[in-house]
Amino acid sequence: MKKAHIYTFGCKVNQYETQLLREDLEKKGYDCSGTIESADLVLINSCTVTAEADRQCRQLIRQVIKKNPGTRIVVTGCYAVRASEELRRLSPSVEILANKKTSFADKKERASSIAGFSGHTRAFIKVQDGCDAKCSYCIVPSVRPELWSRPWDEVISEIAHLAEGGCPEIVLTGIRLGRYSGGLVPLLKRILSIPGEFQVRLSSLEIKEISDDLVEFMRENPQRLCAHLHIPLQSGSDAILKLMKRPYTAGELQQRINSIYQALPDVGITTDVIVGFPGETEENFCETYSFIEKNSFSKLHVFPYSSRPGTPALALPGKVEQSVIRQRSQRLRDLDVRLQEKFWRKLIGKCRPAILEGKRNSILTDNYLRLPLRGPLPAVSSTPFTILVQEDGGKPIALMQR
Repeated sequence: MKKAHIYTFGCKVNQYETQLLREDLEKKGYDCSGTIESADLVLINSCTVTAEADRQCRQLIRQVIKKNPGTRIVVTGCYAVRASEELRRLSPSVEILANKKTSFADKKERASSIAGFSGHTRAFIKVQDGCDAKCSYCIVPSVRPELWSRPWDEVISEIAHLAEGGCPEIVLTGIRLGRYSGGLVPLLKRILSIPGEFQVRLSSLEIKEISDDLVEFMRENPQRLCAHLHIPLQSGSDAILKLMKRPYTAGELQQRINSIYQALPDVGITTDVIVGFPGETEENFCETYSFIEKNSFSKLHVFPYSSRPGTPALALPGKVEQSVIRQRSQRLRDLDVRLQEKFWRKLIGKCRPAILEGKRNSILTDNYLRLPLRGPLPAVSSTPFTILVQEDGGKPIALMQR
């Protein structure tokens, strides 16, 4: 049997698209558990959001060439769309699979839905693609420019199949999830009518695409809809938000977050922040720091600014020194440690829905808190269950509730 090795960079949409390609390869007779050294084919699903993502992809390709010279290397994803010739120049072995409608399977056998989600307890379900925003730093609209929403029937059929197979959590994902045609609330209502014991989580949403109806629907369905929102901040400084061409002010974001906390007191709100955007002064950074601290985000994803070819931000003056970016990034990561502790401490003594994730003694709560599970494991691992958050030796733990 031919063997394939698969590696995915980047977002949940990429991971979903990798799963489709994995199942295509399996239909063609590949064993997808191969190592780099043993693989007849190495599939790399790339990301190009940052220069570091590009570098890691090139590094992996060079490792494959060194460890398994002559093997077939297929690169897909956003880097392959943006700079296919750059990747081809690395080796004659590199092939580009850049067309999103292309797959390894024959046209008649090509799947539009996944049958499972290899290596994951949760299943990421792509329901939307494309972005038409004008953020000055972002390259995504140039590699995924067309807004597309997946037909309801496909989404419902896929989730029903996964739920029947015992998937405990469905994560709806998209490049711009909040732009799903027809709205998220009607889609969620239909999903929650599917038979089965599973919960639903939403991936990243822009703040202006989180409607009052959506927040209220989450409040009304605490056992089915995860109390977790990932809301990209990028900056808490109005001056920098304007340069970034983000469609909100810090005050507007503050007002919306306040209303979310009022409706969902124990919600986990995670966020992204860019450090060292061109023109960012110490005062601007301190505004961002204070905004994050004030709003008690439960987890931060800190990204040093990365210039991307063809983006307007590339031409902006006021480049920030790398040493300053590293120092500011570390300050935010230190703040993140404190905010995460603040979040779990406020949950001590409270019960939350959870699922097993990864290791048998590791759980993920609905509000995105990862904890070690102490005591007996749930009788059925393929459905959500209830845990009690407690403290042990200054660390949070989960206790199974009968």
